[in-house]
Amino acid sequence: MHPLIETFSKIEVFKKLKISQIERLVKNREIIFRRYERGELIKGRGEKINEVMVLMSGKVRGEMNDFNGKNLVVEEIKAPNFLAVNISFSREAILPVDIISEERCEVAYLKKEKIFELASENIDFLKALVEFLGSKFYFISQKLWFITLNSLKEKILIYLASKYSGGEIVVLDKSIEQLSQLFGSTRPALSRAFSSLESEGIIRKEGNKIYILDKDVIDFYV
Repeated sequence: MHPLIETFSKIEVFKKLKISQIERLVKNREIIFRRYERGELIKGRGEKINEVMVLMSGKVRGEMNDFNGKNLVVEEIKAPNFLAVNISFSREAILPVDIISEERCEVAYLKKEKIFELASENIDFLKALVEFLGSKFYFISQKLWFITLNSLKEKILIYLASKYSGGEIVVLDKSIEQLSQLFGSTRPALSRAFSSLESEGIIRKEGNKIYILDKDVIDFYV
C-alpha cells in the first residue's frame, strides 16, 4: 500500500471509505499533494477556501494577530488531520487565521464537491464527517472560553492542569515565547504571572520544570 494512502486510511473520517476508493482518488488525481518547508505560509488569513485540506505529515499552527499586534496561536495541529475543515464547509469559507508550517510537512487538497459526492454515497462517511465537525465546533468554543474568559494566571493553571498526572513536577513542552502566543500574551507579562504564582506558593519554576507546591489548586482546574 502506498504510504500516502495508508496515512489517509488512519484519519477517522476516511476510515469509513474503502482502500480502493482512496486509491482511486489518488490515481485520478482528485487529491493533490503539496509540500511545505518549515515556517512557510500554507494559507493566509482572508483567503477563500475552495477545497478540503488534510495534513499528511508534519505539524502546523493556526495563528492570528490581536488588536495590539500580538501573535495568538489558535491551534497546533499534528498529522494526520484536517486543516480548517469547518471553514471549508462554511457559507463564506473565508479563512480567519494564517496556517503556518512548524516543520516540513505535506498537505493534501480535495475539492469540496468530491467530499459531498463521497458523503452522498456513504452514510457512514457522512456521519463521521458531521461528528468531526461537531467536535471541532466544541473545541473552538472551548478555545474561545480559554482565551477570553480567564486571567493569565488562570490560563497557566489550566495549562498545567492539562499536563498534570498527579506527580510533583510538570515539564513544560513549550518555550515561554510559544506559551505567550498560545495564551495571547507577551513574554514579560507571562513571566510576571509565573512569578506571581510562585510568590503565592502554588508552584516553583526552574527552567522548563514546574514544581507543584499546592496540588489542591491544580486539582481545581483538572
